[in-house]
Amino acid sequence: MIDVTYLREGLPTRLMRFGLLALILVLLLFPFIEMLSTALKPRSTLYAWPPAWFPAVPAWGNFLAIWSDVPLALYFWNSFVIAGGATALATLVGLPAGYALARFRFPGRQLFLYFIIGTQMFSPVVLLLALFLMLNAMALLNTHVALIVVNAAVALPFTIWMMTAYFSSVPAEIEEAAILDGAGRFRILVDHFLPIAAPGIATAMTFSFVNAWNEFLLALTFLSDAKLRPLTTGIYSFVGRYEIQWHLLLAASLVAIVPVFLGFLLMQRQLVAGLAAGGVK
Repeated sequence: MIDVTYLREGLPTRLMRFGLLALILVLLLFPFIEMLSTALKPRSTLYAWPPAWFPAVPAWGNFLAIWSDVPLALYFWNSFVIAGGATALATLVGLPAGYALARFRFPGRQLFLYFIIGTQMFSPVVLLLALFLMLNAMALLNTHVALIVVNAAVALPFTIWMMTAYFSSVPAEIEEAAILDGAGRFRILVDHFLPIAAPGIATAMTFSFVNAWNEFLLALTFLSDAKLRPLTTGIYSFVGRYEIQWHLLLAASLVAIVPVFLGFLLMQRQLVAGLAAGGVK
């Protein structure tokens, strides 16, 4: 279908629109271009003046060196364990919580919803000391469980709000018909509500995963064993006391982005549908 408004626009308007979009695209891609430029530079040219955008002979070996200089494969596995565990925990808790808040009316329900979203005002940095003392008392320091639980707690408010919005949109007649057929609450949730809320679930899970995947400060504070490090703190190994190996640091950072980037490409339709529908509801 042809956009009539677009056809009515003059050439100058179109050029201005495309020029603005091109400028925004360049600004968004500039950090990644700079990262790739530095990642391909040999160590001897890192501090050359004037700096070159791209080296005459790209040092592709930097992308191989990061796997041998540090146990990058182990760091990848640790990140998948932490991010996957946090995503699963936040989803398992957020789904029934969102269903209860959407379908049941009880005293303090609205206040509880405001309280949940109010917790987002507190950064994990503010709670760092309290979390450290609590995890230490529970003997969970220096374990993946600590990061899984804390990252799940950080993502839980968004998950609950997203699920509450979706489940509230389900017509009451569907639930009533299922109850008349003898279905229990769990069966109703699984068979009737989850398929409808699939885009919202995908959005909430993606948010939880990316948040845990990118987390740095909690991992740096709660983990001291090098074998338990995720990618964020593992890559930090390239920052030495006297030198920062920028070429290896940025090469490893680009590699660390790949799983999240591929995930967004594969799930972009579900994410857009989930965010749009969640915002409307």
